[in-house]
Amino acid sequence: MHDDTPPITAEVLDPVVNCAIVKLSSRAFPGVLLQGDTLYTMYCRAQHALAGLDPATHEDEHDTLADLVEHLGECLGVYERTLARCGYSYYTGA
Repeated sequence: MHDDTPPITAEVLDPVVNCAIVKLSSRAFPGVLLQGDTLYTMYCRAQHALAGLDPATHEDEHDTLADLVEHLGECLGVYERTLARCGYSYYTGA
């Protein structure tokens, strides 16, 4: 089987620590590369904020923050599974 799909390359536009700007050849716009420990910290902080927000008095804000926590958790899950598959250990804060 021969795959004619061109390889995806990455161009680092700005290597800022914990917030590098990277352009994938397969995407129209550059993205932000967050370090895994930074992603984990953001996820934990969003979870903490969600736990302190009363859904009965702040329903819209609670729902919005719950969506953010879910999305960050999904990104963190992809990160952790990818590192495990590739033989890397990852920071969990534990």
